[in-house]
Amino acid sequence: WQCTVRMQARLTQQKAAGLNQRGIITTHCPGHATSRSPVRCLAGKEDKIDVSKIGFKYDGSNLRWVRDDRFAGQTNIMQQPKTGVAYVIWPAVHSELKSRGLKGVSPTEAFKMQQQGWTIVDVRIDGDYEKLHCEGSVNLPLFRFVQGRELWDNIKRIAMMGFAMKATERDPDYRQKLLTSLKKNQKVILVCAIGGTLDTKLRLRPDKYKDGINDQDRAFGRESRALKACYEFYQAGWSGSNVVYMTGGFQSWKFEGFPLADASDE
Repeated sequence: WQCTVRMQARLTQQKAAGLNQRGIITTHCPGHATSRSPVRCLAGKEDKIDVSKIGFKYDGSNLRWVRDDRFAGQTNIMQQPKTGVAYVIWPAVHSELKSRGLKGVSPTEAFKMQQQGWTIVDVRIDGDYEKLHCEGSVNLPLFRFVQGRELWDNIKRIAMMGFAMKATERDPDYRQKLLTSLKKNQKVILVCAIGGTLDTKLRLRPDKYKDGINDQDRAFGRESRALKACYEFYQAGWSGSNVVYMTGGFQSWKFEGFPLADASDE
């Protein structure tokens, strides 16, 4: 039953994001605008990602991106959802983060780095942050609750209410908020709920599988809000050496017993 609910939730999000059942982007953003109306894009003209040698497509049946180099250079990396702003799709973001050598750090490493002056930036939605977060962290949510009142905005709200969830969308002003809330190129550790990974292989039984195990579900790692936020920091002008993400996310930080705080502690 729980698997069915999760699958239905993903399908609802897929439709709201402009993906049909075959995984084709049904609403494009060439030139950052449509023929019907202008579109606000989270990504700007400075976003230069070379995906000419990397092919991918969306597998709607399994709700995942798959690697297929037959499509190299043919996929529009901009996606315009039916609500909110356009953004760069995950496989392209993954390729960019890999090319920049983005590093993940464990909660233990993150705690030590925090003592050395690094800032933990929690990119979860503000309500989750207020309930509980890493002590000493700051909140800069990559997503916000849906703001619009158009048809698809309301459909998304109603659909997500059925799963006891609030509908969210990308914050169109995220990069500007980074620049006003933090010092330019400040050393940051990005954290979300799960952490995610750029690794495309399973690391089980290293004694037997030294190079890891290929996994179709990890053709582009495991996407997360922290990883997507890393991309936004790069585009806002941060250097690669000053941006890392926490593996395992906030849940691992909490599980391993590191200091916590809530809204009453602020």
